Amino acid sequence: MRRCLPALACLLALLCALSGCRLGDEVVATARRGASSVPGEQGSGRAEDSAATRGTRAARAAEKAAAEAAARAAAAARRTPAGTPGRSAAPTAPPASPPTTGSPTRRPAGAYDVRALQRELTELEYYVGPVDGRRGPATRSALMAFQKVHGLRADAVVGPATRAALRSPRAPVLRGGAADRVEVDLTRQVLYVVRGGVLQRVLPVSSGSGATYTQGSGGTAVALTPVGRFTVERRVRGVREADLGTLYDPQYFYRGWAVHGSDSVPAYPASHGCVRVPRPDATWLLDQIDVGTEVSLYGGAHVFRAGSSAPGTDSPTGDT
Repeated sequence: MRRCLPALACLLALLCALSGCRLGDEVVATARRGASSVPGEQGSGRAEDSAATRGTRAARAAEKAAAEAAARAAAAARRTPAGTPGRSAAPTAPPASPPTTGSPTRRPAGAYDVRALQRELTELEYYVGPVDGRRGPATRSALMAFQKVHGLRADAVVGPATRAALRSPRAPVLRGGAADRVEVDLTRQVLYVVRGGVLQRVLPVSSGSGATYTQGSGGTAVALTPVGRFTVERRVRGVREADLGTLYDPQYFYRGWAVHGSDSVPAYPASHGCVRVPRPDATWLLDQIDVGTEVSLYGGAHVFRAGSSAPGTDSPTGDT
């Protein structure tokens, strides 16, 4: 038995090392002390009996400790994931992610409530079409006119500056004149329709560009718009094919110069001298004024006064 104690101690140490458990260390130490304290074979018989007794007790204790250590090691192995050292705590599971609900629906940049915009522009006398929520040419035309009156970039985009202006709109400043008249502000590039002394509608326009162009006769002229007070002299309902292009529902106020519909009405002066308005607006305007209605034009950069010697002002080639 005494010879077995060192081997048993080594076995216990190996078992604890493999299991990662320190249980039984004291037992191993006790067993080793017991082995080292056993007297040699030349000792007295009582010493041998005492040593044998201690050895037996130590062996039983070691066996019991070994069994307990083995049981604890097996339990620890069951609790510990594979590949994790025996003494390491099981990894803490990450917190559960919150359920994904998706991003809230947002309007793209520049988006707006078209119906609300149409209603507001109707109240401000810029829009006369149906409140249908469609971003059509009529809505675009009204929005550009509003932006021009308020000194904004006329791009028909409802940006921050336009939204601010819609919250605090200002009334257009008119020059005055006959109770029923048309005013054309060539600086702001807008047309005002006044009936009974009350503003009825504001339209966007595009007037003479100031560029030099070739006349139908072969000569050259400068794209200028006449300023002053005139009256509607003649009208054409529908299409008029002129030397310089197509006019829709033109209303002539001075020789070949007219207010007429066009497919191209940019935010800046671009015509050969006429006052362009969007085609739907020209059709609407044809039913609002008649021959003899006053037309007052003022401001602008590329202009001339009737009777002056400005190039191209003596021949009726202001069409388009």
